[in-house]
Amino acid sequence: MKIIKVTPTMAEAYVKLGAQLEAETDFLLYGAGERQMGIEQAETMLKSIQEQENAVILAAENDGELVGHIMCVGGRAERNRYTAQIVTGVMKMFQGQGIAAQLFRKMEKWAREHHIHRMELTVMVHNEPAIQLYKKAGFIKEGIKRDSLCVNNQWVDEYAMAKIL
Repeated sequence: MKIIKVTPTMAEAYVKLGAQLEAETDFLLYGAGERQMGIEQAETMLKSIQEQENAVILAAENDGELVGHIMCVGGRAERNRYTAQIVTGVMKMFQGQGIAAQLFRKMEKWAREHHIHRMELTVMVHNEPAIQLYKKAGFIKEGIKRDSLCVNNQWVDEYAMAKIL
C-alpha cells in the first residue's frame, strides 16, 4: 500500500473510487449514483486542484487500484487561504487496516509544508468510527450542525471538527 498524489491522468481511477465509496455507505455527501462526474469533469477538477497551491488529493493505492483518498482544499480568498476543507473515504474492504490514519498523516505533513494553519471537516454524528479516527488524528469537535443533511428521508446532524496546525 502506498500513498500517492492524484493527478489529472488518474481521472478514470478517481471517478471509479468515488463511485465505489458512494455505493458502499450513507455517510458521504452524495448517495450511490447521485454524483454525475465523468472522466472529463474529473480531469478538469484534478487540474484545478493541481494548479491551486493550497489544495491536493492524496490516495492510497493497492496493486494499481485506488482504494482510499483524502482531499484538502484551501480557501481562495486571502483571508481563508490557510484554512482547508478535508474530505476522505476508504473502501469498505480496506477499512480497519490503518489506511485512513496513514492518509491523515501524509495530509498533515503536506498541509504544514504548504502553510495550511487550519484543517476542518464535517461528520455525521452517528458515524462513530470516523469520529474516533478524526479524534486520533487530532481533530476536535467545535460544534454541531443541526439537521444539515437529509439521508434516506431522515434529518441528520453533523459535527464540525477542526485541527489547528
